[in-house]
Amino acid sequence: MLEVIKYQLKNRKNSILFLLGVFAVLNLIAWGLETVKILSGDFLKLANPGFWIPVAIMTQAVSVTVMFFACSSGHTRDLLYKDTSYLWLSVPRRGWEILGGRFVAGIVEFAAYAIPVGLFMSVHAAMGAWAAGNMGGGVLSAMAYMYRQVFVVNFVPMVQMTFLALLAFMATGFTLTFAVVASRSFVKNRGAATAVSIAVFVVLSNWATRLGSYVSQRLDWYVPIRISLEGSFGGGPYPGYSPMVNNEIKVPVAALLLLCALGAALFAAASWLMEKKVEV
Repeated sequence: MLEVIKYQLKNRKNSILFLLGVFAVLNLIAWGLETVKILSGDFLKLANPGFWIPVAIMTQAVSVTVMFFACSSGHTRDLLYKDTSYLWLSVPRRGWEILGGRFVAGIVEFAAYAIPVGLFMSVHAAMGAWAAGNMGGGVLSAMAYMYRQVFVVNFVPMVQMTFLALLAFMATGFTLTFAVVASRSFVKNRGAATAVSIAVFVVLSNWATRLGSYVSQRLDWYVPIRISLEGSFGGGPYPGYSPMVNNEIKVPVAALLLLCALGAALFAAASWLMEKKVEV
């Protein structure tokens, strides 16, 4: 499986670097215009930052959303429909090794997008707070405040939410992988297979989520995640400081367990189909 992971990451390297380069260029343009307008005192009057900031943010948001699905499925669609598909399917590897290796590589690839985008977004939020006059200490002070809330004040909730995000990534990826592999196995037309895979993914995900939420509601089976906010932007001796604010998010346990069980079963089914039914 290690060879599959290494090969997949090597194969995706140029795409990763290109997308990160686009993110960097858009953000640098937006930050430069933001800084100029803030320092000149007419941030809210001129339109340039108002154009580039939404462009940068929306480009990243849409790209990361698309890559969430593509990476979680291990780019299975590329595996089954590209001209080089026969190379993967002819190597002496079991189906679970190929799909599992590409899934692990997908986690690494998605992290390569998500972490820089999180950093870029935090800079935008800090500059927005600075422009609005909510941060007496400037951009670095705003960023320090945000990072303290995430990694110090809410360290345990952050770990819990990261774990939940990983489970969601896994359940989504395995369900989507099964949908793509199953449709490729039984539907020969590419367009029809794509439509079938989307329909299967939506139906299975919706069914599992609805059933799991219903069971959790009936049994009152939830795991609370408590999030604390240390005042407002400024976090201390700044205007607008307020005492600690606490919020609670309830995660339905049954839905989580059902999605994980379904994902594991569908991964096993997809692995079997890869070995027995898929023909290139």
